[in-house]
Amino acid sequence: MSAPRQPQGGITEVLPKAGLVYSEKGNLSEVLSKPKIMPLKSVTLERIEQMEKAAAAITETMARQGQGQGNQRE
Repeated sequence: MSAPRQPQGGITEVLPKAGLVYSEKGNLSEVLSKPKIMPLKSVTLERIEQMEKAAAAITETMARQGQGQGNQRE
């Protein structure tokens, strides 16, 4: 192996004396991909909100039924 070189970044480069060395030289350019549309709320958060609304509706109906029964007992 040849002597390692130390560039400014601190990464040592080692080139073998025998074997194949692959090198890619070309114009590097930016690759643009299609933009991703991300939801404002996650699916899990929406499910939790639906469950909370359902639980609030159930407790409200139970409270109304409890008040109606309480008035009848008096």
